[in-house]
Amino acid sequence: MFLAASVTSNAQNRKIGINTVVIDAGHGGPDAGAVGRLYKEKDINLDVALRFGRMISEHYPDVQVIYTRKTDVLIPLAERGDIANRAKADLFISIHINSNKSSSPSGVSVYVMGVDKASKNMDVAMKENDVITYEEDYSTRYQGYKPGSTESLIMFSLMQYAYQTQSCLLADMVQKQFVGNTQMQDRGVRQAGFLVLWRAAMPSILCEFGFISNPTEEKFIGSKKGRETYARSLFNAFSQYKVRSEGRGTLIVLDSENPGGSGDEDRDEAGGATSRQEESGQADKRRASSDDPVVYRVQIASSSRKLPRNSSSFGPYRGEAKEMVIKNLYKYYVGEAASYKEALSLQSEVRRHVKGAFLVPFRGNEPIPMDEARRSER
Repeated sequence: MFLAASVTSNAQNRKIGINTVVIDAGHGGPDAGAVGRLYKEKDINLDVALRFGRMISEHYPDVQVIYTRKTDVLIPLAERGDIANRAKADLFISIHINSNKSSSPSGVSVYVMGVDKASKNMDVAMKENDVITYEEDYSTRYQGYKPGSTESLIMFSLMQYAYQTQSCLLADMVQKQFVGNTQMQDRGVRQAGFLVLWRAAMPSILCEFGFISNPTEEKFIGSKKGRETYARSLFNAFSQYKVRSEGRGTLIVLDSENPGGSGDEDRDEAGGATSRQEESGQADKRRASSDDPVVYRVQIASSSRKLPRNSSSFGPYRGEAKEMVIKNLYKYYVGEAASYKEALSLQSEVRRHVKGAFLVPFRGNEPIPMDEARRSER
């Protein structure tokens, strides 16, 4: 009962917004996790976790990224959740790979903490929970949890319902990214009693990338392309969840050709380098002058690749969005206002159609800080 009260209190007191995320690379040290013919789960989990975290740090520098492990060490399951609790994290994302005695099962899935008596879901959870037997004091630390006991699993599954709605929302976004980017079988969002999620007092999910026991999936999951695909999928879902939760900010979508959004040139068909500014035809090479008037535009999308004019990301503004390339990202704006008051009205109108749209002040074609723009009006 104390734990349930603590979870509810944390939910009420949490700072609004996605400010801190904890990324948990499953297994580690003597616990290799699932072992395939070519790879060990613990190694892939860690590599994807670090890639995912770097993407967040690059595109959302104000978000604090915390890892439960950054090296090949074993962290107790309860401690992983406690790391997130001490940091007052807003999200906890645990990374895993599925396995089966048969080489036939395939597909990706995302789990949230909950009661699901389906035997296949309970089997997955109990298999992941068995890692606690590496811990000498597990019977005390996990308050009577018995490995292999379905009764224990159900009891512990009831303890994270304060965050069920948010966890399911994030899980659904991640699952759609996984399926869309990997073309693997969609095994859906599921509920099960994972101990690693039990102690986390925030929205939490556990990802199963696919089956390392399936030779075809193991080859993809372990490849550089596969690892980057999973990290990118996690980032895109994170960006979507952040914008949805905060009701503001820009949705950043990374693609397979430039997952980090850090390249500064693309190759044309003749093999030469073509800068993105030249390709877009929108950027003004003339640097802004202090005499240029300040204008406000509403940003509705951002992508590491050029979006088509009829992209669904633009909502009803298809064909109208102004494209600009800023810091190697394609950014799309609508409308223009000369004063902050007019800009707020414009933003409100755009947000009726594109949730998360926000104001960006410009001097000429260069974005400037909001406080500088406001000072220029005085």
